[in-house]
Amino acid sequence: MKNFLLLTLALSLPISISGQTIFEKYQNNMEVTAITISPKMFQLLGSMSLSSGDPDSEDFMEMIRGITQFRALLTGSIAISDEIGQWVAMEADTKDLDLMVSMQENSTDLKLYIKEGDQEGELKSLLMFSNGVSKTLPNAQVQGNSIESVVLLIEGKIALDKIAKLITKMNLPGGDQLKKAGI
Repeated sequence: MKNFLLLTLALSLPISISGQTIFEKYQNNMEVTAITISPKMFQLLGSMSLSSGDPDSEDFMEMIRGITQFRALLTGSIAISDEIGQWVAMEADTKDLDLMVSMQENSTDLKLYIKEGDQEGELKSLLMFSNGVSKTLPNAQVQGNSIESVVLLIEGKIALDKIAKLITKMNLPGGDQLKKAGI
């Protein structure tokens, strides 16, 4: 009976590990900067009134009101970058995301996967992976280390035409690439 329990535990362990997202796996890793913004924070931001005089502020606030999940990982580790890249490909396939943009610039690869929303120009899910960032943006650093890759997952009601502005305002690598891709 003891052997049966050990065998059952050993066989179920890979299943429980594989159910873990890449964000959960690396949220406390010293080689990774993890950013998670809760839906409650987006609700608070969305309810704020802005008086900055910035004409883009109202559009920005309107967009963030619809976001229910925002997660990002940044790392300088090539091994972790490779694992993130494998996870992104598997996640895009599993969640039936469409490849919207695949772009290579100066040895930096950008892949943008989306799940369309109910209305035209609206997304339910956006998954972006940029690898080789240090080659295009050598000054892009996090915690004093060059950034090799960035993965970004945004879910909710997302205005496609404003996503590059959000990424640029948050000063995340990939915003300029999205603008070049026409997003």
